[in-house]
Amino acid sequence: MMAEQNNQVQLKNYNRRSVLNYIRKNGTATKAGLASVTGLTFMAIKKILAELEELNLIRSDQMESTGIGRKAVSYAINENYRYSIGIHINKFVTGVVLMNLQGQVLAMEKYSTDKEFAGQNEFVDVLIQAVDRVIENSGISREKILGIGVGAPGPIDYESGMMLTPPNMPILNYLPLREILEENTGFPVFLNKDTNVIAFGEYWCGEAKDCNTLVYVDADMGIGSGLIIDGKLNIGANGIAGEFGHITLDINGPLCNCGNKGCLEAVSSGIAVLKALGRQLEQKEKHPLYQKRNELLIEDVFEMAKKKDMLTMSILNQSAYYLGVAVSSLINILDPEIVIMGGILIQRYPMYFDIVKDVADQRKVKGAKENRMLVSSLKESAGAIGAGEIVADHFFNKRVNEVFMKN
Repeated sequence: MMAEQNNQVQLKNYNRRSVLNYIRKNGTATKAGLASVTGLTFMAIKKILAELEELNLIRSDQMESTGIGRKAVSYAINENYRYSIGIHINKFVTGVVLMNLQGQVLAMEKYSTDKEFAGQNEFVDVLIQAVDRVIENSGISREKILGIGVGAPGPIDYESGMMLTPPNMPILNYLPLREILEENTGFPVFLNKDTNVIAFGEYWCGEAKDCNTLVYVDADMGIGSGLIIDGKLNIGANGIAGEFGHITLDINGPLCNCGNKGCLEAVSSGIAVLKALGRQLEQKEKHPLYQKRNELLIEDVFEMAKKKDMLTMSILNQSAYYLGVAVSSLINILDPEIVIMGGILIQRYPMYFDIVKDVADQRKVKGAKENRMLVSSLKESAGAIGAGEIVADHFFNKRVNEVFMKN
């Protein structure tokens, strides 16, 4: 008898979560719409919505025309029920946001990470101060915050919440980031790889709201990707899914930061672009960047490309060509509904995306329907927003059961 009761409670909570997540993904929903997608009866949906409204998790939003004169009430997530904090740690800039449950950013802090920190202690102190500032600036009380999501350069030990050895950010080597943040803030912390949280941000708040399977490709100082399958983040068996930058394109190619030769990252990333330009400048004393050839910044490359400098443009175009080749393989293996591209190379050099798309389309399996390829609309905010959404996702799929126990 007890087991039967328990099963009934589990089923009831499953149905409530399904309704909540449908509303969350679609922004709003009506009773009739929910009944048709969930397969539950109109009366069951009516009861669930009344319960969710009583718990303050949803609110009636507006009257929607049904097309036959009558108007139906639509429901939305109560965005102010709780809040989340998202952090995106990047080689150049770290962003911290405080968001409501509809993914709207209420407060944001950004600071440069492209500088020398005295050590890991200083790095963590600056991060915690930024978290405190977004809470203060938002005016939200700490009890209403569900937790902190963090996107950071991989590889990451998911079990222990420890950073391992991110090739482009040695300051993070073996930093037990989850434990330190939990101890210093009092919030639960969800640590994930940067490209995974960016993919999650695109899925919930970007151009990919209408799809269930997407790949995010990050063309930045490093190259990475994040994968969403059926609305769930796919991190793989050992947490390394999406290490797209470390597929081999040329077995005799240049040495990569990871220790292998000819990785995509070694021929296509921002770091690869700077190395290639530095090498070529050795023979070009008359080039405006000749004097800086040993201390080039990616900004220098974009400035020269903007001035239509053939050398920098040819190196960027070659980088885009390699990425296009790799993306065609990604499409052939995964066949995602949508491929979203972001990162500094895409954002700062407009031709980059066009080249990647053309090359990928030419090289993928012939006769297949075209996969949508888009530039990220969230740009550099995607990571912090996605990190916050990971906290919200954990709430709506797990912790919300504690709320249901009150009703």
